[in-house]
This record gives sequence, structure tokens and C-alpha cells, in this order.
Amino acid sequence: MGARAGRPSGRAHEGRHRDAATVTSTTDPLRRWRDLQRELVGAAAGQTEDCLRAQAHADLSPIGWHLEHCVFVECVWIRSALLDDHGIRDRLAHRCLPELAPKSGRGSRLPPRQDLLRWSSETMQRNEALLRRVRDPEAADPLRKGDRILHFLVSHHAQHLETIRTIALRFSDSEGGNAPAPAAGGAGAADRSIQQVAGGVTCVGGADAVRAHDNELPRLRVRVREFRISRRPATNRAWDEFVAAGGYQDPRWWTPEGWRWRRRAGVEAPDAWRRAAAEPDDFVSGVSRHEAGAYARFRGGRLPHEHEWETAMTAGLLSDTGRVWEWCANRFHPYPGFRPFPYREYSLPWFDGRHYVLKGGSRLSEPEVRRATFRNYYTPTTRHILSGVRVAYDCSV
Repeated sequence: MGARAGRPSGRAHEGRHRDAATVTSTTDPLRRWRDLQRELVGAAAGQTEDCLRAQAHADLSPIGWHLEHCVFVECVWIRSALLDDHGIRDRLAHRCLPELAPKSGRGSRLPPRQDLLRWSSETMQRNEALLRRVRDPEAADPLRKGDRILHFLVSHHAQHLETIRTIALRFSDSEGGNAPAPAAGGAGAADRSIQQVAGGVTCVGGADAVRAHDNELPRLRVRVREFRISRRPATNRAWDEFVAAGGYQDPRWWTPEGWRWRRRAGVEAPDAWRRAAAEPDDFVSGVSRHEAGAYARFRGGRLPHEHEWETAMTAGLLSDTGRVWEWCANRFHPYPGFRPFPYREYSLPWFDGRHYVLKGGSRLSEPEVRRATFRNYYTPTTRHILSGVRVAYDCSV
């Protein structure tokens, strides 16, 4: 989220930079869901047969699989869970459930392009009609109450749409095509202004239990010590200073685990980073957590804890969020009082001590994903996504 044949078009556009709070608070979730359905089909329709089946990276599934999976997930919750109709679930589970379909074989199992697009459009339209029939935000049923399952489907589709855009971007970059616009910081993006954040007790996590994911709940009161944090994420200009200073060859900046990984993987720059072509004031992306931590230590700082990041974000102290995913210091973990929804395996398997939190969203993200409380998570070696870094500092520094 391989070798490939064919070439993608430029139709997997980057996320629309609307106000996330406005979208999630005032937009009818049914209308929003329909918008995302159309975007998913449109993004797939802009690809060739080969592109729909190809892997852009070993950790990414083919675009066609993401579309079929999204339709399948709708059927699981609308037809199977709400209407006791298990036909599509039983027929497609072997290729649409991640645990039953290895990524390397997903492309070969897809139906022909035109069949996939037609089936997806028709099934999505039917799913909308079925959900309208049973929709009842006042119901006692936890899936329907407050439209919670509908909000879940909106967020689910938004995340897969971002992955499709990530795949299209990698294909376009690899072949010199027209990639979405860079994560531009604009004037002053390369400065290193730092914000002071007061310590104290603050609230983190989802304030709206209907729209929040299970891993954002329950909302917590936490104590945060006074700290400082960069107003903007690191830019290519700033990262180039790290590279030029020998940052990738100096073990002082790396954890032992990170240094071993760097040497074993032969990493000497961010993923797909073309130094000569990189716009200096664009925000650097394609960095692993190991690289992000090394860069932060090079700058005399550290990675922020997600509670620090969220505190600074909600206080309006951070600029240019939602341009690159920002690595945090802490592991992905359940909040005290965590309760799985809509099923046990949605978050629980990833509380494994191997995944770390990223915050903020990227330029490919939809507004729902850019909310301050959203918690993304990856292993520390992941660098195929639009991941960057914002440096935090202890106040004694």
C-alpha cells in the first residue's frame, strides 16, 4: 500500500484539502459514503488492466484488490451483519479477506477489469439502497445507532482511497509520469521555528464515539510535560543537510536497531528520493521511523509522543499538518478501557509492540483521516508511504 506492465493515468488525484471538522460534523455520512464510492471506482477506472493487477511494492496490494475489498466490506456489514445475507461474503472471502489472500497473489485472482468495474458500481448502488432501507440512527443496534457502521465505512473507504493514490503515485514516479503535486510547504517552509507547549492535563482521543475508531476511544485525560515542537515538518532542504553531514553514515544518530536496519537495507536517503530533483521547501517523505528518529537526534531533538503531537495540534500550534504522516515516539497501544469495534481484529492485532503511531495524514488523505485524534500505525522500517517527521524538544534543550 513487483513488476508491472502497462502505465497508470493521472486520475488517482490527491485528497481534497477540505476542513476535516466540517466534513465529519456537518456532511451527511450517506452522501459522503456515496462520494467515496464514486472516487474509488473512478480511481480504478483510470488504470489499465495490468495496472489494476500489479503490485507497486511488496507491502502494497493491487489497486483492483482495494476496490473489490471495499465493495466486499460493504457487503459484509450491510448484507451479512444487518440483513443476514451471507452470499457475497461467502463467495468472495477467499480473495477479499486479507488473512485469506496473500498480497503476492491478489492481482491474479481479480476478475477482468471491465467486469470488476461494472460489478463494483452495481453492487455499491445496491448496497446504498439496502442501507437506506434499514438505516435508523435511533436504533438500539450498535451498528446502526448514530449511523456508526456508516461512519466506519466512510473512514474505511477513505483509507483505501489513500492507498490507491499511494500506489498510483509510485507507478507514476517510477515511470516519469505525472504524479500528484508535491507536499509543498510554500514560503518559509524551510524555517525551523519552534513552538513552546505548556504542560498540564489535557484530553486526547475521540470526542465523538460514533465517528471515532475503536483505537481512539475512550477519550482520556493525560498529563503532558512542557515541551517544544517544530512548527513545520522537516523539508527536503533540512533533510539534505542531514545527508550532506553524513547522517546516514554516523551511528551516533541511530538506535542500535535502526543502525542495523540501515546497514542491512543499504539505506542512504528517503524512499524514492531524487536529491537533485527534490524541491527544497517541500516536506520530505518516504522516511522510516528509524530515519525519522536519527534525523531528530541530529537536530538535537526527538520524536514527539502522540499525546504531545495531539496536544499541540488541538492548541493550533502546528502548521502544515496533513501534508505528510508524522512519526511519533510511542508504540501503537490500546487506551485504558479500549473496546473493539466493529470486530475484535480491527485494531487488536496491531497492539503487538511492533507498530508505532503516525499522526496528521498526508496530502493523499481524505479529511476524515486528517483529524487530530486519528492514529495511523506502521512498523518502524516502513517507508513506502508519505511519512515524514516533525521534531520535538525537551524544554531543557
